[in-house]
Amino acid sequence: MEAARARQALPDAPSYTDLRRRVLVFAALFCVFVVAVAFGSFAILRQNAIEAAKDRSQSYSTILSAHLERTMGAMESRLSQIAVQSDRLGGPSGDSARWLNVLQAARAGASTVVSLTIVDANGVIRHSTLEPIVGGHRQGAIVASLTAASAPELIKEPPFESPYHEGMIMPFARRLMTNGRVTGAVVAAFSAESLREFYGSIDTEGGTVRVLHESGVMMLEQPHLIGDPVSDDEVFSLYRAGSPTGAFIAPLIQGGPPMITSYASVRDTGLIVATSLSQNQALSSWRQEVLFGGLILAGVLIAFCLAVALMLRQLEARASAEAALLQQQLRSSEAHRLESLGQLTGGVAHDFNNLLTVIIGSADSLLTRVSDDIRPRVESILYAADNATNLIKQLLAFSRRQALQLAAVDVNSTIMAMGDMLRRSLGAQVESEFVLAPNLWRAHADRAQVESALLNLAINARDAMPEGGKLTVETHNAHLDESYAAQNPDVTVGDYVALAVTDTGVGMSPEVRERALEPFFTTKEVGKGSGLGLSMVYGFARQSKGHVKIYSEVGHGTTVRLYLPRDSNSAEEAPVGTDSAASRGTEAILVVEDDAQVRQLATASLRERGYAVIEAINGAEALTVLDGDASIDLILTDMVMPGNLTGKDVAEHALKMRPDVKVLFTSGYADASVMRNGLVQAGARFLSKPYRGGQLAATVRSLLDA
Repeated sequence: MEAARARQALPDAPSYTDLRRRVLVFAALFCVFVVAVAFGSFAILRQNAIEAAKDRSQSYSTILSAHLERTMGAMESRLSQIAVQSDRLGGPSGDSARWLNVLQAARAGASTVVSLTIVDANGVIRHSTLEPIVGGHRQGAIVASLTAASAPELIKEPPFESPYHEGMIMPFARRLMTNGRVTGAVVAAFSAESLREFYGSIDTEGGTVRVLHESGVMMLEQPHLIGDPVSDDEVFSLYRAGSPTGAFIAPLIQGGPPMITSYASVRDTGLIVATSLSQNQALSSWRQEVLFGGLILAGVLIAFCLAVALMLRQLEARASAEAALLQQQLRSSEAHRLESLGQLTGGVAHDFNNLLTVIIGSADSLLTRVSDDIRPRVESILYAADNATNLIKQLLAFSRRQALQLAAVDVNSTIMAMGDMLRRSLGAQVESEFVLAPNLWRAHADRAQVESALLNLAINARDAMPEGGKLTVETHNAHLDESYAAQNPDVTVGDYVALAVTDTGVGMSPEVRERALEPFFTTKEVGKGSGLGLSMVYGFARQSKGHVKIYSEVGHGTTVRLYLPRDSNSAEEAPVGTDSAASRGTEAILVVEDDAQVRQLATASLRERGYAVIEAINGAEALTVLDGDASIDLILTDMVMPGNLTGKDVAEHALKMRPDVKVLFTSGYADASVMRNGLVQAGARFLSKPYRGGQLAATVRSLLDA
């Protein structure tokens, strides 16, 4: 009653919860506003940087196209001068020595002209600075124009590769006239290669300068970009759409970085000069501005948040103090108030130290990444944070998560000890089988967690077989090599103890299989599953430095294989078989595998050892190969593949068509379960996934030699 009266004494005072909510809403809106303004400013600065790069690119392309136009004008002037001298030299049939002197003199001052040639009205090459072609016959638009009723002053042909010159050559010609009659033409072979040194002196900021022809041919690129060019160059698309000049941003090579490209065409020549600047390099100064501005923004927001947090703590302290005072008045207990203040102090220290952890970590990571002029500011942040840490380091203790009790675990004995419990959990409808490998290595793991993982896998398998079925628990020694680790980044190369749980249930689709290890993901009805079973197994495996792999196909069941690292104190077993010269061969092998990475691994391993390999991605493609004329000595086939044909169907068809062919089955399912479920006939050869290259080669060799 006294507390109620005390609260009624301040009817207009807002409660701490309401005040805290108002402060937090204001702080959140302020932070959102500041971040939005900053991002808007960064976006404007970025657009300005790109526009500036576009302007530079357009200036380069305009200047270079004007330069090339002057070069082409000089070449056209030389052609005109030669045409004027044609009558004096006796036309195309005139004296070769006199013509050669004139042609060489004209070419001497034109670095972009690699040869000058005189052809007669029939297209026969009469004179040329390129001696090997004299006497030959010329074809193309230039010769065709000699007999045309009208032709342009400057006749051009598309570029082509010449065996006599480096790079692409583009012919330009002018007709020779005598008394109004066409007697031939003077042809200049234009090459852009002589411009390479000049273009190389231009700072393209990580990009390139290109000379293109309207037909889609690139005559020059300086410097050359490494990679395959894009299939649809935007320059040609815009030019053919009627734009003689333009600009765009797009990669120039497949998968390459974006380039800021501007282009300009050269009048009446069909040539286009395109200048491309690297967008990444154009934005380098912008990124520095963003980094510096981001640091300032982060500092402002951190300071603001600290101020808000301190204010809230003060409000909370005031509210707690008022509550403690009321309790003191009611109970006359100073001890309780002191305890409340102690809790408040601990809470402030805990939260404040969390903030300091973020500040110190962020500043320390920035220390080696910022420029010299910014580094003192970051060091001052670290200095202030260290001082604050020293003031409160005695007020906060950190709890540590309990570590796993890792020891050498006999997985076989663990499974046998759980046998009765597993059978009771599975029920009468599910048949269970234990296939335990002799001489199994000991695993470095937590025995209790191994038992929990096995129970979770068994229950998941039972739920996947609502109408009953068979569950197989299998163990074996395994070595995961570099090839397997390359396909599974969380795997460390080494020896493992493998525990496989296989069911004959409904199986998983690829989409479900991809998400099966996610926490709270389940395909069961609401209330029938938490979605934590497989995620708990995965978490245990990762914490134990192990690995989990799921093999499943809809309608064919599921195998979950848990790899636990081998205990280093276990007795040494026989080493894994290595590759040798005896595993090599020259026979023809048909590899039938739907997984592209596995198929590439097997194919590459066999080809490295001399075998001729034919690939098939499914059963139907394998039957097509078998029905053909190709020689096949052995078939390596996966058991379960998309479509109606399994590995067994492929093998049966192969033995009917080719009775002498050898068959080697492989699967990601536990091998004992595959054999016992009738997928493979008794006596057939089987290789379990994952396998090493040497193991595959040795198995193939032994089967071929059998």
